[in-house]
Amino acid sequence: MVDISCLQKVLSAEAGLLEEMAGVEEKMMQILIEGDAKALQELNLHKEKLAQNMEKLEEKRRALLPAELTLKELCRRESSAAATELEKLRRRILQHHGSLQKKLKINRNLLRHNLQFTEHALNILFPHKDEQLYAASGKVEDSTPDSAGLLDSSV
Repeated sequence: MVDISCLQKVLSAEAGLLEEMAGVEEKMMQILIEGDAKALQELNLHKEKLAQNMEKLEEKRRALLPAELTLKELCRRESSAAATELEKLRRRILQHHGSLQKKLKINRNLLRHNLQFTEHALNILFPHKDEQLYAASGKVEDSTPDSAGLLDSSV
């Protein structure tokens, strides 16, 4: 037998946590756009705490709901107001989860773009020695010129 009341509390806490995680990802998006490294580090620490809290809630949920029984199936079995409330919680969790997944995807793309930009900037400042370069004559050379990069050439 499933303790519906405890399950509702756990699922409600999970839904709230998913909503908070989506809000954090919204902040993360803005930080990635602005490039604030310190705020990014602080927010990552906060995200880690949220993930740990979600892990604890998931352990509680697994203890309350047998592995062979899904929440949707439980809602169909129960014919009470509690089942209606569970269904609302299930839909709320799915909605917040979907929103979180979209924001995570956007943030991954922003992060990937930032890393590519950083790599490009570093390659301009410090070119790889094994890359072929064009000499002043227009011929391809296998080694780097005397200077190690843009910084050395302007100093």
